[in-house]
Amino acid sequence: MDTKEKNQLTPEQRRRRAELRKRKQRELQRKKRRKKLLIGAGIAVCVLVLAFSIFQVIQFIGNGSETISARGETFVIALDPGHGGEDTGMTGGEAVEKDVDLKICSKLKIMLESQGYQVVMTRGDDTRLSKEERASLANASGADLLVSVHCNYAETDTELTGAVSCYQDGSKKSRTLAENIQERLTEESGAADGGCEAGDYTILNDTEMPAVLVQPGYLSNETEAAKLADDSYQNDVAKGIAYGILASLDRG
Repeated sequence: MDTKEKNQLTPEQRRRRAELRKRKQRELQRKKRRKKLLIGAGIAVCVLVLAFSIFQVIQFIGNGSETISARGETFVIALDPGHGGEDTGMTGGEAVEKDVDLKICSKLKIMLESQGYQVVMTRGDDTRLSKEERASLANASGADLLVSVHCNYAETDTELTGAVSCYQDGSKKSRTLAENIQERLTEESGAADGGCEAGDYTILNDTEMPAVLVQPGYLSNETEAAKLADDSYQNDVAKGIAYGILASLDRG
């Protein structure tokens, strides 16, 4: 429209045209924001898939009689995200233990399933389960091994950091699983090595398969709590646990 035609418009027509231009600009901005979000989500998925496609080319050497064999045609792996529902667990900064536990296990589930393993979880949402229910669900699943994920907390020492893996007391296969997970987890995440130890937990004592309880860090430490709330760091933790599990399987 030239200047002469513009001058012939009524004030009302000019106002409508101005509003139309503004609506088009807003819609264009919304489309740009949606595009950025989709690209971001696509990158995150690609990174996750790429990071674990290496499972297909890396061979893990077992440790003789201490490796875990599958009872069926494929390995069944039970994952137990700690806490849930009104049982939030501990908190540190923005990190809430029940959420961190579930996110790590959910990522780990995807990674293991992408390699053809069957994975069962004691909880897949924000549900509270008793300790006895968790052990019962794991036993009923017929799983070949179990990994429970919690976060650590030190009431009197906020400087304490590091990952700790607890194994089923008296089970050599559980100890080997814990050692393999601990080694790979600290390598992948950069967490301090808090070591492995026998654990007196219901999820370890009352389950019928080799079982490990992993605590990837301390929510009582401000720096470590911030890491545990970070999606990328959770990926690293899950990847380390996955590597440790694969190193413990008798796949021959």
